[in-house]
Amino acid sequence: MSIGYIHHLFMFQGKRQEKPDNMEGTPGLLAIFTLAACFLVSGAQRTECHTVADIVILVDGSTKIRPTEFQEVRMFLRTLIEGLDIGSEKVRVGLAQFSDQPKMEFLLADNTEKSSLLEKVDRLEQLKGGTATGTAIRFLQREFFNPAAGSRSGQRVPQIAVVLTDGDSVDDVVEPAKELRQHGVNVYAIGVGEININKLKAIANRPSKYFLNSIRSFQVLQPLSQGALQTVCDYGELEG
Repeated sequence: MSIGYIHHLFMFQGKRQEKPDNMEGTPGLLAIFTLAACFLVSGAQRTECHTVADIVILVDGSTKIRPTEFQEVRMFLRTLIEGLDIGSEKVRVGLAQFSDQPKMEFLLADNTEKSSLLEKVDRLEQLKGGTATGTAIRFLQREFFNPAAGSRSGQRVPQIAVVLTDGDSVDDVVEPAKELRQHGVNVYAIGVGEININKLKAIANRPSKYFLNSIRSFQVLQPLSQGALQTVCDYGELEG
């Protein structure tokens, strides 16, 4: 799916268009779709992208993920952060990890220096344990997407959550994800390996074809992240 196609979908803002749930009237609609669709593009050249957004990434750190696979998660996070224009007035990134319980790794307001974020990613230790995805999603809404934590929702900055998991969960994900979307957060899901597609669909915004992507293994995360960066850059060129 090309950025030109996404732009075409939303060129005629005066006409009634089909939009995902919780998207009617929200600011930066093209930005949100671009940042979602960026994860569907692969093989892009690494570059730095200039846009404005609050992005919180939630990664699965349960025991079912092998240590070598979790290293791929670290590499994915590093590639994504390296290519974003990090700053207090630019892109803010938060990170949480979950297993039986969620853990705050860093908030949106914690770091405005890219080097500091990368150091934290390199030191990221896998939690291990079970998979309580619903609890973790509630944790995101409560602890990350509020002004005290660095959220700029009141300034009409797009609020984006990226959930990286296989979709399996010991608790309910439907209501927590619905509440997060109703809170104004645009939720993108990346399913890895033997995924539970129904739970992933319940997590992500709709339509799923824009906000949900599944990959066969953690080794595919790297090209996915580099494609994300290129599409964010394309968005900046459209808006510039």
